[in-house]
Amino acid sequence: MRRLSIYVFLANILLFTLLRVTFFLVFRRTAGVLDPHEVARAFYLGLKFDARLAAILVFPLLFLRRYVTAYIVAIEVFALALYAADFGTYAYIHQRLNAGVLEFLRNPLISLHMIWESYHVVVFALTIAAVVVGIALAARKSIKSRKREAGVSWIFAVVLLACIYGKVSRYPLRWSDAYFSRNPFVGELALNPAQYLFETMREKPTAYDQKRVRELYPVMAAYLGIAHPDPQKLDFRRPGTLHPLATGTPNIVVIQLESFAAFKTGAFGNHTNASPNFDAAARQGLLFTNHYSPSEKTARALFAVMFGIPDVSSWQASAHNPLTVDQASIANVFAEYDKLYFLGGSANWSNIRGMLAHNIDGLRIFEEGSYKAPVVDVWGISDEDLMIAANDVLRQEKKPFFALIHTSGNHRPYDIPKVTHGFSTYQVDLQALRANGFESNEEFNSFRYLDHAIGLLFKLAEKEPYFKNTVFVLYGDHGTRTGAPGEVLGLGDLSPVVYHVPMLIYAPGFIKEPKRIDVPSSHVDILPTIASFCGRPYVNQTLGLDLLDPAAAARSTAFVFTTFHDPPDVELFEHGGSRIIRANDRSLNLGSAFYETSRWLLYHNRSR
Repeated sequence: MRRLSIYVFLANILLFTLLRVTFFLVFRRTAGVLDPHEVARAFYLGLKFDARLAAILVFPLLFLRRYVTAYIVAIEVFALALYAADFGTYAYIHQRLNAGVLEFLRNPLISLHMIWESYHVVVFALTIAAVVVGIALAARKSIKSRKREAGVSWIFAVVLLACIYGKVSRYPLRWSDAYFSRNPFVGELALNPAQYLFETMREKPTAYDQKRVRELYPVMAAYLGIAHPDPQKLDFRRPGTLHPLATGTPNIVVIQLESFAAFKTGAFGNHTNASPNFDAAARQGLLFTNHYSPSEKTARALFAVMFGIPDVSSWQASAHNPLTVDQASIANVFAEYDKLYFLGGSANWSNIRGMLAHNIDGLRIFEEGSYKAPVVDVWGISDEDLMIAANDVLRQEKKPFFALIHTSGNHRPYDIPKVTHGFSTYQVDLQALRANGFESNEEFNSFRYLDHAIGLLFKLAEKEPYFKNTVFVLYGDHGTRTGAPGEVLGLGDLSPVVYHVPMLIYAPGFIKEPKRIDVPSSHVDILPTIASFCGRPYVNQTLGLDLLDPAAAARSTAFVFTTFHDPPDVELFEHGGSRIIRANDRSLNLGSAFYETSRWLLYHNRSR
């Protein structure tokens, strides 16, 4: 019986591989120009996905004592039916089988009639039947003595479990691993229908109200400054304004700072000296004092920055949803630049790999396994070592670069490495700490350590030729309730401290007149503002504004929302104050326009 399990496992891998080759040969005409190396990698990843599916199907065979042939017939019919549906779906709408397609089941008679008229149903059915009968007959002939094979069953079980996990890594093989290429077909080639269908079914069904988006379009178009609004096409594209402060081809380094709340920094009045390096940079740059993260989640913050849309997905962050993997990014207007992403841990965390690599041209990812520094905790190497590693790469760059450095250490349990690069902890009176927004010395020193890492990067960069030609952009991914005085938490989930973060453009080689800029802003505004600062022509098709444009800044608004309510409550930080908009408000207000438009754009922001 165990030998039979091995035979079925290997037979399925062979079958799935043949189906993948068939998929490639049939549909490659839709793919445009293909890179042979990317195709080869897609087949390699596809083999891993196929091994996972084969292992899941075969694993119960190790424990069955009866109805073995019936079980094999059932799993083969199931798998081949999925593949047949997948081929049909892709031929019809150029999408792999996903949860959205299941909507057709609401009208089963119409759907079945359409399938009968569109596809070779009889040929598909006969092919499936022939393959299943062949496997079933082979299975019956292969059933041997169970006693003889009992000794190898647990070894094979471990092999199957390893195939199901799929990687020698902190995180298992995920669908986002398939989306390493900018070519959508390459990612689709790597997946198999069972994996993709399961991942899309884990998400809530696609939820946006296009009628409501059209109703609110004039409100959103006026806010964005769209010259020729078209509510039928729902076109949000408009040319970006340019207000350059940099010349030539400046390098760009964007730094996402973990849990870097505004009220904990000296630049915003904190008296503990927890952020001397950030504060010094703020005095020399453009500090946006009324800046907010749209939500209080790290992955959602990164999504908002890179793609210009508040990530209002109602369950998990959009990076988890294969149906929202295609996104346009203003980062791609820096076409001749090297693109780099530095993360101390694994880029499989929250499917960051697929979100970034699939949408940013030529992105090179540095993650766990890329560094010599030791791992500190679940988040990977320390933020200090991350900055050192990033500088080591950047100083060797021969081309202009666009780099994203993603810090992650300022988290509970507030680990600080035993060996540091010049950092030492110290203790402060607990009453004084709490009066300044820190709940403990551990949290205080963790915040100080993140600031120390910022200072270390600047100290190293100042010695390198690239420094004077670089625009550094720093922002907190989100604020925090931790340590916040009780009186500022009166709005509960919508309390400003949860969302209020610093945003700083630090460019000593270009900024001659440092200033504090008080206009309301959020993460969706960061990339349009960077492009404007650098004088790069761009087309904006999402919800961010150029904060250097006086006309846009005059109407700018920060949209924030609760991630714990469905639908969420919404708050707008506007010139002169803030206002809360309840989820059931049906008026034509800007908060509802932001929310409804964001829900729609998550699925309609492909590059054009």
